[in-house]
This record gives sequence, structure tokens and C-alpha cells, in this order.
Amino acid sequence: MSVLHTADLHLTEKDEKGWAALDELVRLAGQHKISALVISGDLFDHGTEAEKMRGRLRAAIGSGDFQTVILPGNHDHSAYRSGLYFGENVTVINNWQEPALIEDAVIWGLPYEQISGEKLVSRLREMAALMNPDQANYLLFHGELLDAYFSREDMGDEGNLRYMPARLSYFAPLPLQYVLAGHFHSRYASWKLPGGGLFIYPGSPVAVTRRETGVRKANLISAGEVPLEIPLNTNHYEEMVLELDPFSHEDPLEVLDHKLKLTHPLAKILLTVQGLFDGSALGLTEKELVAAIKKRAGERFADEPGLELADVRHILEDDLFRQFKEKLDQTDCPGEQKEKIKEMLISAFRVVKA
Repeated sequence: MSVLHTADLHLTEKDEKGWAALDELVRLAGQHKISALVISGDLFDHGTEAEKMRGRLRAAIGSGDFQTVILPGNHDHSAYRSGLYFGENVTVINNWQEPALIEDAVIWGLPYEQISGEKLVSRLREMAALMNPDQANYLLFHGELLDAYFSREDMGDEGNLRYMPARLSYFAPLPLQYVLAGHFHSRYASWKLPGGGLFIYPGSPVAVTRRETGVRKANLISAGEVPLEIPLNTNHYEEMVLELDPFSHEDPLEVLDHKLKLTHPLAKILLTVQGLFDGSALGLTEKELVAAIKKRAGERFADEPGLELADVRHILEDDLFRQFKEKLDQTDCPGEQKEKIKEMLISAFRVVKA
């Protein structure tokens, strides 16, 4: 028995990145010969879009030798009320009392509904009474884990509302191997459950917002083995900082080229350029350097780069500064200390010349 766990694809009719991510998950499902692909909520970005996309979804997940189990999330729970058909090997858990049976595992689900923490505790106790502790019980859950201390931004663009808020202690009465969760977008994360087992968020498999940085992951669970974070070949964002140093002999454009070569080909770069540079040594003004940086990266940028740079050639060429620097270079100060003193000198001269 093996399960590939994901959540929060937020599919729309026109966003091909989400569909490419689903294709990647199906490819991995076949590669790892899984028993089930479980999607813990928000497969669709809006419930109304499921009607238009169900044919494409059947084609995407209907060709594998595995079952797909879908849990309604806060974005798409209305999509499943009319009993849409997504394929023979697809099960939607619309009722918390009716689990899916996959080989020797029982996959339970808590379809999303707007309920309080108190009501959620009561519901979980009712579920515990239905579970056989001698079986392998998995629970699909789409909501907010309060113990995790996430920021609102980690949940995508959800605003300040709370969605099925839970604590790890709520799951203590249930004989669970795993809580396979969704709703937390930022990254793969897991916690131990009080009664044994693990609570796992896989993170979104494709970046939905610019806050979802780094290679995206899926969660692979095989019976008797430690869960694995599986890297996905999907679109995401990468934060990058280009640090400028007026005393460095490295060409910042060559440094940028090297950084770009090391990034994932599907990554969109969130670049910040910061620090000071010697325009005379580079043969570039601030405007020319920024233009050259933009040309180097081209379409790899997600947004305009953040610019926190300044050309300080007028300070470096100042006679008084040169005299300070020459005397400093002749001292026995450690290299790091000299660099800090130079930074302080430049800061002082910038204030004087402002």
C-alpha cells in the first residue's frame, strides 16, 4: 500500500501551470507504482469551474493504474454537491461517515464545512467511534493547524478567515496512522500526533502565490516506511539576492549568470539587488547596470527586481577617502575588520556628500 499525497492545486480553466502540475503528479504516481493519489482539498480554485473542467480532469487522472481520492476544500466544496462524475477510479469523500477502502487501508475524510473548533472536536470523536484500531486508518483534512503558528500568508490568499481550525490534541482519540492535510501552501511540514502517527502538509504542488518559494513537494507514504518528500518538476518562485561590493573584483553580472544557471528551469525569480558598487570599475552607471541585469535574466523574473543599490564611484575617487583607504590598507587589522571600516567610511562620506 502506497499513497501519493498532495493538495491545493487550485485548478482553473486557463491556468496551464496547475494542469502541468497534475500531469507531473500522475507521472510520479506511475513511477512509484502507488495505490492511491489523495488530494486533500482545493483541487479546483472555484467550485463553479469543476463543471467545465471535469472532462479534462477525467483525461488527466483516468489513465493510471491507481485510485484517486479527492476531499472537498474551502475553495471547491460546492463542486461536488451535484455528484459530478470524474472517472471510474476517482472517489470523492463527500460524507465523513463513508471512507474509501484502498487495499488494506481505510481512507477517511472530513469534507470542508464552516464549523467551529468545538464542533470539529465533536465530529472527530464521532469519527473515532467508527474506526477500527486494528486497521490502517488515514484521515484527509483540509484546514488550519493552530499548533503550527503559521502566518495568514502561508495559506495563500485566504484573508483573515479561519478554515476548520484544529489542534493536534483534537486528533488524539482517533486511531490514525496519518492525517493527510491541505490548506497550508508554503512548504512540506509534519508533526507527531498525540496518539501516534503523523500530521502532514505537503505544501502546494505548484506556486499559487509569490510567497510559495522553492521547489514544490508531494508526500509519498509507503507502508512501514518513513514518509518521503518528493520534489516536483513544477512552476514555483525562487528568491535571489545579488549582493554588490565596491571592493570586489567579481563582475556582478557574471555572478548573476552563475546564480541563474543553478536555479530550477521552471522557477520564476524574485530578485533583489542590494549594496554598493564602483561604477568606474564596472564601466556602468546605475541605470546601465539595472538594464544589464534585466537583460541577463529576461523572462526569468517574476516581477521587476527590488533595487537597493548605489554607485559610489564619487566617494571612491575622493582624495580624502583614498588617503584613509591607503592608511587602512597598511595596517595589520584583520581583513574582515578592514572591510567593516571601509563600509563605515563609505557610509560617513555618503552622509557628508548628501
